[in-house]
Amino acid sequence: MTKEIKISDPQDEVLRSTKQRILCMSGQGGGKSHTGGLLAADFAINYPEVRGFIGTNTYGQLTKSTLDRIFKVWMETFGWVKDIEYVVDKIPPATFKIYGPKLKSYENTISFNCGCLIFLGSLDNYKTIEGSEFAWAILDETKDTKEEAVKEVITGRLRQKGFWVDDEGGLYTDENKAKANKCKSWNPLYILTSPAKVLWINEWFGLSDKYNDISRKIFSKTDYYSLIENDKHVVIYSSYHNEDNLSENYLEQRKKDLAGNQNLIDALIYGSPIAKTGGEFFNQFERLKHVAEVKFLPEHNVHISLDFNLVPYITMTLWQIINNDGTYEVRCFDEMCLSSPKNNTEDLCTEFKKKYYDFEDKKPPGLFFYGDASGKTGNTASKEHNFEVLERVLKKQLNHNSNRVMKSNLSVVKTRDFCNKALYGGLPVKILIDEKCKNFITDLEFMKEGPDGEKLKETKKDPQTGRTYEKYGHTSDSFRYFLVSAFISLFEKD
Repeated sequence: MTKEIKISDPQDEVLRSTKQRILCMSGQGGGKSHTGGLLAADFAINYPEVRGFIGTNTYGQLTKSTLDRIFKVWMETFGWVKDIEYVVDKIPPATFKIYGPKLKSYENTISFNCGCLIFLGSLDNYKTIEGSEFAWAILDETKDTKEEAVKEVITGRLRQKGFWVDDEGGLYTDENKAKANKCKSWNPLYILTSPAKVLWINEWFGLSDKYNDISRKIFSKTDYYSLIENDKHVVIYSSYHNEDNLSENYLEQRKKDLAGNQNLIDALIYGSPIAKTGGEFFNQFERLKHVAEVKFLPEHNVHISLDFNLVPYITMTLWQIINNDGTYEVRCFDEMCLSSPKNNTEDLCTEFKKKYYDFEDKKPPGLFFYGDASGKTGNTASKEHNFEVLERVLKKQLNHNSNRVMKSNLSVVKTRDFCNKALYGGLPVKILIDEKCKNFITDLEFMKEGPDGEKLKETKKDPQTGRTYEKYGHTSDSFRYFLVSAFISLFEKD
């Protein structure tokens, strides 16, 4: 017999969603796995003909954490007993209903007496999932999962027919009626995860552009963040929404345990997807403090800083410095990141010139350039080195004092610390970055510190070319070159 189900408003919203990709993010004890158990039960009871999938990052996490909680939900809510109502990793008993042909193996499979099948898998070995096909999928703690495992494998397996939705979100299971109402096939992917600064999740669900709205909602015991956009549905909420199902004073005790580390409280209690998780290279960067609309001011000088890595792009960040009675407002009003075939110094400088000097009413009075000192020896397709190319292309805009490139690159750690000091407010410098500088903001937010104190060199493989490149660090390198050189007297005193 089904027990009365008590769920929070955000859980209810996830359970009712008919979007294709649903992100449910909350702090510890937020009831995410409970939601997963209810979702799986709903599909098994009402749509046993279609197959599902439940996955986690590792097999240990799957068996010892996720399934343990899901089985508990099934027992407490529906009275389902393992080896009676369902079996795991076993050939189903003869009394169980079967839809379609029998499987060759029932390993990593839950079989229900109603005929429903749920495949199980760990995404650290996602290649083993490639032979499966299912109609819906639930992924638990996806913050630990590789992007390609989800986007290339799981979404590619979500193709079994069985559900359709109309433009209003109405659900159909009859294909003829679905066609008559011009419905689209529904193959939902539920991502249930605690927060972590995982770039691909944030970008996939558009969180990077919504941080202000998210922060206004989640630090509440009653309100939460919800967004439906195109085929995606995002729900982010604090653990307080599930407080009735937690032990007495659990959350207040967690806050005491985490006292002194507000970032961990923000992440683990309130579900914040932008709270610092530790080890950030630029640990004083705060999106809500440093990112805003930063307009180009044509009456002020322009400072450009370059980094000459070619993959994934060649980089230029564009700055202006405004002196406000001895306090300097340092404004990054634009970034230019050109990928192949324009990932060369000549095209980069030409693009800059076209955008900011080819219009009479936009010309700044002066131009200064900074960048990677190794660009003096690096070469392009011609015999010129990178800064010689810059000086040729921008000859009319430069003056005798425009070149501010250091003789050699200074310590990465020391220049990083100087930048962090400026971001913190420990210098008479206020850093502002325009919200359209996506690559630069991503660098500042996601780049980690390595064991040696320098940048952690995380790499990514381009699926088209097969080339491997560093994910982060190119735009922020140009930031370090610029800030230290522009304020060298402060740096030398530091």
